[in-house]
Amino acid sequence: MGPLVPTLLLIPVLLGTAWLFRSIFVIRGCPIISTGLVILVLWIVLSYLRHYASFAKNDPDRLQSEEYRYETARLQMIAAKELPNPIPAKELPLEAPKEKPPTSTDTDEENAP
Repeated sequence: MGPLVPTLLLIPVLLGTAWLFRSIFVIRGCPIISTGLVILVLWIVLSYLRHYASFAKNDPDRLQSEEYRYETARLQMIAAKELPNPIPAKELPLEAPKEKPPTSTDTDEENAP
């Protein structure tokens, strides 16, 4: 959803431009430029909502924060070890949540000689 956010930032600009051109290029009492810009704004909003609904239905975890996805992946890796006896949640070796999960470049720099 991140790449769609800049298009949402265009909405106030487009509406302001539509307001400025409300009396220019008027045909039969209908401001053509303003009407076109308002239609474009509505299309942007509906497109964003359609994409959001698609992600919410098909892959809701992608709408979560990066930290949430990182911690979920860690828990899934721990669960995939198929331990013979269940471990209480209090005894799991989990760190406190970090502000930013490490990226591949961070781990490469730490492993460099």
